[in-house]
Amino acid sequence: MQFIGEIKAVNTSDGVFNLVCINKDGEQMNLKLDQGNKFEVGELYMFDYEIVEGERKSYWIKKYTKVVDLPFAEREEHLREYYKASPIECSTARHEIESYINKLSNPIIKDITTHLIKKYEEKFFIYPAASKMHHAYIGGLAYHSIGMLHLADGIIENYPYLNKDYVYAGIMLHDIGKTIELTGAVHTEYSLKGQLLGHLVLGAMEIEAMARELGYEDTKEVLMLCHMLVSHHGIPQYGACKKPMTAEALVLWYIDTIDSKFRVLGEVLENTEPGTFTEPIGVIDRQKMYKL
Repeated sequence: MQFIGEIKAVNTSDGVFNLVCINKDGEQMNLKLDQGNKFEVGELYMFDYEIVEGERKSYWIKKYTKVVDLPFAEREEHLREYYKASPIECSTARHEIESYINKLSNPIIKDITTHLIKKYEEKFFIYPAASKMHHAYIGGLAYHSIGMLHLADGIIENYPYLNKDYVYAGIMLHDIGKTIELTGAVHTEYSLKGQLLGHLVLGAMEIEAMARELGYEDTKEVLMLCHMLVSHHGIPQYGACKKPMTAEALVLWYIDTIDSKFRVLGEVLENTEPGTFTEPIGVIDRQKMYKL
């Protein structure tokens, strides 16, 4: 028999762990496990168990797996049942990203982008974009990038001097370093590399490494993409290593800023009564906003 649930509490008696687990419907189950096994309270698991009859019926775990370690499709399905998630499922997000990769005409940019998205695809399509500030939910990283790509369509149409290959690729890769900076899809924290280097530098390092692997080292395309990544926070006080020095790098910063701020603003306004102010919103410098 099988039970999927989050471990809420644990106690021990007679050399046995007694796990209190809750499923997506709020149903509680007490499962037993021999001591010596390792698990984490607060994590979501898939338990295979058997019923042992006795003076009191008990439920003994035969094997267990963290949901985050399940095959990708199964993992996403269960995580969406328990945690806040992006409005679009992974299959839709994949299709969107693939459609924009297919719009790239520069072979070097297309090859690097394709391989990096493929290398980190499981994390890219299921990780949040941040631990707290914006798109901080299952699938938030890809959803943020897709929102930016949609914004870029209109901007490129209005300003045709922009190189669409750099804009689209810069957007798809700008947060690829977050697959290294963050520790997981749920209960995410910042890794040691994330704290010491940050996703801007980590992303540029990934581009450089992939370029070497594919034979594109020291090309103009690699330099321009790396510049876009290390400058996409705009100014040093926001974490940028350099200020944007190409039109494509500048527009990446602005598009990133718009989507990260306006997505959060929309979520806050949904829970605000018309004619009242929101609570202070972190991504817009703790400014309160009035809902018409």
